[in-house]
Amino acid sequence: MTLSATSTHRRKDPQSRRRELAEVAGRLAMSEGLGQLTAKKVADEVKVYPGLVNHYFKTSDGLIAAGFAAAVEGRRSQRVGAAADSADALDRLRIFLDEATDPSHDEYALLWLDAWRESTRRPALQQEVVSQMEVDIDTLIRILESGCEQGRFAPLDCASTAMRILALIDGTFAQSAVRTALSETSAINYPIATDMVFRHTELELGLAPGTLVSS
Repeated sequence: MTLSATSTHRRKDPQSRRRELAEVAGRLAMSEGLGQLTAKKVADEVKVYPGLVNHYFKTSDGLIAAGFAAAVEGRRSQRVGAAADSADALDRLRIFLDEATDPSHDEYALLWLDAWRESTRRPALQQEVVSQMEVDIDTLIRILESGCEQGRFAPLDCASTAMRILALIDGTFAQSAVRTALSETSAINYPIATDMVFRHTELELGLAPGTLVSS
């Protein structure tokens, strides 16, 4: 990289620059894996010196954690945006489950598997993984609580129910992601897996079979 290349790069305020670097790190993590993420690769993408990346993220662990968070939050914002259009808890739950069981979720499932593996030796990433998992649990708990208040769902322990539903989703589609990574094509039967997730959720919430299937 030449000095002229950086001199023409528009200066940004610290918050915007940090967000930009994290988003680029997230895209690289999705395509190459968290373990391959470096300050130099991010710098090359943004066309700045690696020292600038190191200024915002003092350690590789911090950069990896920020990249993971940016990728996960970007995906989540799409789901939250769609769900926010409805005040009906049943509709919001359908949207939540539809997004979580969509085949396009495979690449994010792979990212999560990567993060779980890498987090055993990266404290900052481990903290971020736990934080992001808690966000998903809290989101589902709020949907379930709203559904109970609206009389849509049978009375239930929302926290425990949310944990069981997410555990089923994570287990089912982690398997799909692994199969995809090994064979370059998903070998899982999505209709069967999705049907299991929806049927179990309906059973948990006291709903008639087929209630959660989008029309």
